Amino acid sequence: MKTIRNIGSLSAFVCLALASGVASAATWTYSSTSPVTNSGLSATATAFSAANNSTATIAATTAYYGGGLGVTSSGEVTTSPQHAIDNNGVIETVMISFSDGVSGISSADKVNLTSVTFGWASGDSDFSVYAYTGSGSTPSPSGLSYASLTSNGWTLIGQYNGGSSAATYNLNTGVYSSNWLIGANNGLGTSRDTGDDYFKLASVAGTKCPTSGTLPNGCGNGGGTPGGVPEPGTILLMGAGLLGLTRMSRRKAA
Repeated sequence: MKTIRNIGSLSAFVCLALASGVASAATWTYSSTSPVTNSGLSATATAFSAANNSTATIAATTAYYGGGLGVTSSGEVTTSPQHAIDNNGVIETVMISFSDGVSGISSADKVNLTSVTFGWASGDSDFSVYAYTGSGSTPSPSGLSYASLTSNGWTLIGQYNGGSSAATYNLNTGVYSSNWLIGANNGLGTSRDTGDDYFKLASVAGTKCPTSGTLPNGCGNGGGTPGGVPEPGTILLMGAGLLGLTRMSRRKAA
């Protein structure tokens, strides 16, 4: 009976191991400009702006207002609607950087961003999203123009249509990255309309890199399994074998 119990316990452990390898969704909601922590990852927001698509971006200031994060660029007023992330005068963007607190970027820092929520919008809120997929250890758009991002390690995820009120938008991308840019429509790629866009970023949601199985693009090394964690198929085979041993032990005990 002791053997059966031990095998049963081990089977339960295998099931837990399988469950732990499944990625789970999380949401990072801003109530200030401070980093937000959820599921072991902090999400830090920093801001950049550029006069147009061809001029270099420079640092801007993030601020929290009712409805979410806004951006104030040099010389810009802080009244509505310019206190939002906007493309009136200059094109503003926020970089969300995920970190597990350990030095260096690994699969443990990477998130597949699945949606963004704007807690406030005015007039229109078309937006651009990029993910850093290059090999640099400290990615930043600083000093790059929006037009040169894709030749410097950034991938254009998409240009999205926004509305005139608070809303959540699904990104529908399989990319995993520790650094994401969410900005007012910059007119590159599949451009939206030409009107000014204003919104405040309330939260972002995404899924961390899984810890087992065939890893998605951007996680682990070459799609391998990090840390030697068995793939789900391997775990299932182990579980099936343990169940077989459990049945054999019960027959002998009978």
